[in-house]
Amino acid sequence: MKKIKFVLPVLILTVAGIVMLGCPSDPSPTNQIDDYNMVFNAGKFDFFFETPKIENGKEYEVILTIEKCDEDFIGSKLGGKIGYLLDVDDETKEFVLSGWRNPTPDTVSSAKTYKWTFKAGEKYSDSVDPVSPATTPEDGRQFFHLGAQDSSWNDYDDDYNFRIKGGIEIKEKKTVTGWISEGTVTLGDDEENPGKGTLSADDTAKIRNMPEGSKIVISVVGAEVGASGSGSNEPGWGVGSIGGWVSNGEGINSIIISIPNETTAGDSVDFDCEIEISAINSVFPTGEISLNIWNGGITKAELFKPQY
Repeated sequence: MKKIKFVLPVLILTVAGIVMLGCPSDPSPTNQIDDYNMVFNAGKFDFFFETPKIENGKEYEVILTIEKCDEDFIGSKLGGKIGYLLDVDDETKEFVLSGWRNPTPDTVSSAKTYKWTFKAGEKYSDSVDPVSPATTPEDGRQFFHLGAQDSSWNDYDDDYNFRIKGGIEIKEKKTVTGWISEGTVTLGDDEENPGKGTLSADDTAKIRNMPEGSKIVISVVGAEVGASGSGSNEPGWGVGSIGGWVSNGEGINSIIISIPNETTAGDSVDFDCEIEISAINSVFPTGEISLNIWNGGITKAELFKPQY
């Protein structure tokens, strides 16, 4: 997986909560929409916000709602990070509060909601160390930097300016004091890829009816892990998904199950992957839900509801 470069800033906005934005452009992609309020210049967009103030150790949710977008934006890969500036005209005074993460889902497959969860002080997939303590000072201008790449994780050319209609919301995540197990879902019996298969109607209904803030914990075993930079099964790479998978990334409706970034290369590794139920219901609001694994197997998928 190619890591996305951090570029600053292309558009300045000062807002709190969901904000609708406007900016004219002369984009190169075909089939552009006329009704838009955001422009991703070369796939990059900066959203400045005043509240909530980012504080070290706290978790935050970033929600991007796409109502409609240019047709060529479909299939793009998304990612983002949170930081602040002391001087908007001086990039050397840029400070990272929480490192680069891909949202759920990470591929733009249609007009829907895309959500990130950040913890202030975490560096995540780009391995950039955030400022310590990861708290915005009084004179800091907070921003969420959002970047899109093509389906192969390549940067867009400078003249690719995508039009999007939608909004961005940033909010502090409620603190969970504990987790209550709601049981497991029945896994598939694929001999080569244990755990792979379509969930039963009963299990699908169970997932749909979980309360807000719930999660599923998927236990992966025997996933092969290569060294960082090896170009094969690196830490952070996907080993499976909830939903299907298309190699070129176009039209994907899936949530990726990824090797943890801190994993050491070796013959194989076992790990747990946590996915929010709200993300699953966003990608699959109706119909079947399937587990797809291509590196290793799945031994358990357990549901948990939060205790606040």
